[in-house]
Amino acid sequence: MGRTIEQGANGDTVQSVKRALDILRMLSFNASSSGMRFSDLQAQSGLSKGTLHRLLKSLTHEGFVEQAAGSRVYYLGLEFLSLGERAANRLDIRAVTRPSLERLAQATGDTVMLTIRSGLDAVCIDRKEGAFPVKVLTQNVGTRRPLGVGSGSLALLAALEDDEVRNVLRRNSARLAPYPTVTGDVLMQAVQDARQRGYAFNPGHLLKGMYGVGVTVYLARQPIAAISVAAHYGRMDPQRRKEIASQLRHEASRITGELGS
Repeated sequence: MGRTIEQGANGDTVQSVKRALDILRMLSFNASSSGMRFSDLQAQSGLSKGTLHRLLKSLTHEGFVEQAAGSRVYYLGLEFLSLGERAANRLDIRAVTRPSLERLAQATGDTVMLTIRSGLDAVCIDRKEGAFPVKVLTQNVGTRRPLGVGSGSLALLAALEDDEVRNVLRRNSARLAPYPTVTGDVLMQAVQDARQRGYAFNPGHLLKGMYGVGVTVYLARQPIAAISVAAHYGRMDPQRRKEIASQLRHEASRITGELGS
């Protein structure tokens, strides 16, 4: 009798886990800027209202799902989105990219940074300073900012699909207040400009007079990181920006090759 109850409990646990994973998959495949309504999730999952409500409540509590205020619309939560960052640790991306950062710092004389995405944020995970006396130290290792704020961060945002860009900007809108020159419309235009020119450009949004250029690093056609160079605006005239962008793209290609091998 006891064994039967235990087996039944284990079976229920496995089934609940499977159902929760199915919900996350549905949200990841269908939710972008509009999210998914409770009724749509129920129709696709085939779950009863009570079961779906309990699972969504648990997933929301753990940070894997978010519910839009005052509605029954659901989105993937930050905890789920940040799993990609944690899984990427197996690539040891800092070790692979360090030679590229050192070459870029030596070639440009300026500050070079490595940035990854973490949910709605971009996080600086490595930095190398060049020999030029005037240093641009707008980000320390571990600095976290809304996705799109900063050249490397903007390069990561520009690499996303349009729906995901709009989703990120919508959800980050209230978090842009500390950056007076940055709005959702400004970042959307910056995304379009970055795609057109082939690199992201930050004209002093983080620190007045300090410019940045960034490009995305891809693996299997997916954006996994960005490398960027920051310098005083006097060292970032249009021609030099193009030269730095070319150097960044070259190193990004090398990094992709290293990671792929």
